[in-house]
Amino acid sequence: MAEASAPPDATSDPPLRMQAVGLLAAGLAHDLNTMLGGILATAELMAARLPSDSPLQDDLSLIVGQAERMGALIRQLLAFSRQEVLKPVHLDLAAFLARIAPHLRTMLGSHVTLTLPTSACAAVTVDPGALERVLVNLIANARDAIGTRPGRIVVGCGRLARGHDLPAYAAGIVPPGDWAILWVADDGPGVPPELRARIFEPYFTTKPEGQGYGLGLAVAYGLVKQSGGFLLLDPDVSAGARFVIFLPLATTGPEDRPRPPADADAPVILLAEDEETLRNCARRGLESAGYRVIAVPDGAKAEEAFVNHPEVRLLVSDVRMPGTDGVTLARRLRRRRPDLPVLLMSGYADAAERASLADLDVAFLPKPFRLADLRSSVANLL
Repeated sequence: MAEASAPPDATSDPPLRMQAVGLLAAGLAHDLNTMLGGILATAELMAARLPSDSPLQDDLSLIVGQAERMGALIRQLLAFSRQEVLKPVHLDLAAFLARIAPHLRTMLGSHVTLTLPTSACAAVTVDPGALERVLVNLIANARDAIGTRPGRIVVGCGRLARGHDLPAYAAGIVPPGDWAILWVADDGPGVPPELRARIFEPYFTTKPEGQGYGLGLAVAYGLVKQSGGFLLLDPDVSAGARFVIFLPLATTGPEDRPRPPADADAPVILLAEDEETLRNCARRGLESAGYRVIAVPDGAKAEEAFVNHPEVRLLVSDVRMPGTDGVTLARRLRRRRPDLPVLLMSGYADAAERASLADLDVAFLPKPFRLADLRSSVANLL
């Protein structure tokens, strides 16, 4: 009998190492994001109880910032294995770029000048974290192309209305329609014609060994496609490289800010979350907005509470819990009340869970989240 071949050593090959990192992130993401959610919510509740001029506000802001950075790192690792669930929101591109500008500039040395748009350009519906990672990867790619010499990176945005001709390089790829356009251009050496067909391939890189895995542009391409857009290289620039993102224009305005309901008719929310810290913080965050909350640690207690409290108007549940999971819980409660609004939360949803979420027609809130995001999601459903 022939001997079975040994599995590949994930420590010896860069692509396999990155795949291993992605799988590890997928395995840990739910628990890590749930814990980060508890940290974020606790810091927010503490900040709300302190005077705005308290010196502890800066310390709490630091905690919130570090927790959000950890969440962003987990999302970046998940992006390598295409395991992330995106949360699109209404986003003004100029305001978004102004907000992330300090982070983008920290990536560059003093020899590289970064220019950003200063006027309004367009609004889109997209996951802000995903779009930020796209821009980070494109700007990092431009920075590496410039090298150590003085250089310039320009980020621009605009819109292309239906009826206007698409650029030649986009014709036949981008369908006619109303598009927001976002581009990153640099004055580096450009992309040689013989390499242009391969630049978005995973693990394709022209960098020396140990200086890159060839994932930056591939991740950016995948996130843009997942957001309903297109990422293309403009081959017609005279110098340097110019990457252009096409995103569908937003068709509606930003959602109204949630208003706390009146006490007399405050909706009752059933909250199921097995992580005690996050459960208590979420309950307090919702109660501070005027809602009545029944908080339970698992699906079995949630079913019991739902039977005993017919006034429940909304189910908010973690996806992964001991015993009855959130998807099963939602199905069981919907059998009793088919029109029950449901908001499911998770630090990570695998392919099967994502398919179940789509079949159930429920709202989804990825962890970690701000309490304001939780309140906004609840207000939209109610």
